[in-house]
Amino acid sequence: MTLGYTHVKLPAMTLRRRVKRIGGSLGVLIPRDFAAAMRVKEGSEVRLTLVGNQVVVEPLEGSLEEGAFRRAFAAVLRRHRRGFELLAEYDRGEWRPAAR
Repeated sequence: MTLGYTHVKLPAMTLRRRVKRIGGSLGVLIPRDFAAAMRVKEGSEVRLTLVGNQVVVEPLEGSLEEGAFRRAFAAVLRRHRRGFELLAEYDRGEWRPAAR
C-alpha cells in the first residue's frame, strides 16, 4: 500500500535558536539549509503539530492529508488491536507475562 508520499531518510540536523516576538505571536526562523532539506520556501504552507513539549514542522505539500492519515492509522489500530491493548495494560502495570 502506498501512502502517497516518498520517505527520504535525511541526516539529523540540530540547531539552537532564540524565540522572537513577531506581532502578537512568537516565532522561530527556519534556517536556509533546514528549509532546503524540507523543500519549503517563502509562502509554503506547513503543518505545526504539538507532541508533548516539541513542535513538529512539516510541509503540507507531499504529506498525507489529515483524513488519509486518520484512515491509515485506524487500519493499523484495527489490525494490531490486541497488541496495542496488551501494551496499554503493561503501561498501566496490569499485565504480566505468563509463568513458564
